[in-house]
Amino acid sequence: MRQCLALSGVAQSAYLVKQLAQHGMVGQDKLNTMIRSLFITKPVTAEEVYGSVSRLNLGMQVLQEIVRNEQGSLKSPDVLRYFLGLLHLERKLSAKKEMPTELGQRLENTPHLSLDDPDLANPDLIRELSALYRDTLSTLPFRIQVTGEANFLKNQELADKIRAVLLSGIRSAVLWHQSEGRRWHLLIGRKKIERNLLLLMNKVHEIH
Repeated sequence: MRQCLALSGVAQSAYLVKQLAQHGMVGQDKLNTMIRSLFITKPVTAEEVYGSVSRLNLGMQVLQEIVRNEQGSLKSPDVLRYFLGLLHLERKLSAKKEMPTELGQRLENTPHLSLDDPDLANPDLIRELSALYRDTLSTLPFRIQVTGEANFLKNQELADKIRAVLLSGIRSAVLWHQSEGRRWHLLIGRKKIERNLLLLMNKVHEIH
């Protein structure tokens, strides 16, 4: 379940990046969930990282389309590329001895509102997180190339949001790897992921 939640977090980040790059907006609640995850560094459960299972409902739907390898309304070539790119970039990050520590320290020293504040993902915090992404992950040999509408990509505020969301996707990818998640699970462990997804989705429906 922990692996499945973490992968759903990666999927949700990937989808939000696509939405920002192509449409210039995302739901504030979805954005808050991902930004919030960056500041939960010592969780007891994976659910604690995101606040609740229901906050990853979008990510679970995206992940379901990915593991089923189906052409749905959420998965697109760009979303799949960002999803796999985040998992690959996390591996590049983990190979660096000092960078993960730097990321953790700077996040710890980044001022932010209450983690459940509806305005958590405010412009000041987004700029801080964007700068952190530029100073660290953007310096690695592998980079995630974001494609979309030129006007949106040239907009500094939107570009900052995209970097902040990518950073949150890396946080979920780290959680997935810490939960013994491996790339080969996506190839030969799809059925297990799908079963766990259905259990999580049913849990969300029971809550509502």
